Amino acid sequence: MKSMFQFIAAAVCTAALTACGGGGPKDTTVVIPPQPDYSMTETKVGDGALVADAGDTVVIKYNGYLYNSTTKGKGDKVMSSADSGGTYTFTVGVGASGFVTVGWNQALLGMRAGGTRTAILPTNLAYNNTTAIDARTVNGVTYPAIPAYAALVYDFEMVSVVKAVIIPSVDPPKTTQWTDLTVGTGAEVTAGKTASVKYSGWLYDGTRDNRKGALFDSNTTSTTTLDVVVDANPLTVIAGFNAGLKGMKVGGKRTVVIPSDQAYGTAGKSPIPPNAALVFDIEVTAVK
Repeated sequence: MKSMFQFIAAAVCTAALTACGGGGPKDTTVVIPPQPDYSMTETKVGDGALVADAGDTVVIKYNGYLYNSTTKGKGDKVMSSADSGGTYTFTVGVGASGFVTVGWNQALLGMRAGGTRTAILPTNLAYNNTTAIDARTVNGVTYPAIPAYAALVYDFEMVSVVKAVIIPSVDPPKTTQWTDLTVGTGAEVTAGKTASVKYSGWLYDGTRDNRKGALFDSNTTSTTTLDVVVDANPLTVIAGFNAGLKGMKVGGKRTVVIPSDQAYGTAGKSPIPPNAALVFDIEVTAVK
């Protein structure tokens, strides 16, 4: 799967036709700036007793900056926890919400209280093609807007970690299983058809009612879909994802639980560890 399950920015281009002579439509090609690789530097190891795992409640301090491609580091400051009372509290590792992005979850997992980290987030781990925050003035500080497809740099400090309530773990299934959340009414996904899908993927966590652990990839905020040729030879997606698509119809939504041997098996594939079962929410938007 070329772009799935890896944090790779999606390149979206729409080219306008050029008429002969003057007066033709303008070129509307979307130019996506060069993106840095994701990186995380632990600038101070915390001495707190608890490690931040998916589902834990964390209190952090942060400062966010536009990525400067010339210096390969911090550009203009665009946000700070100082704007909201000095700290920010949320549940780590369970998805993007508000200011929290996929990249926040990736960078903060494993931290202890007192620790600090600096993370460079390419656009698909930040706010992708949306203008996340307009230019604004807060407490006398003026921040520029975050433009579409901007890469960001964050300084994080872990203030505290409160562990999630632990419940008995349920082992992942032995075969790919799915539950229809919405039954579609359009064309059906069958072998040889190309399904256009929106998806989010989580590591399987048997201690959670919905089995969703750390979010590792999603295209739900992108303007593009993932196009999958069902039963292609060779497959272009993992076997469990391919199996979970079959029988869906346009407009349908499904949660698919995939055992590790139908995903990336004993090898894993960064950021997915070896022997990891996966959970996907899938929506079919078109069938060709």
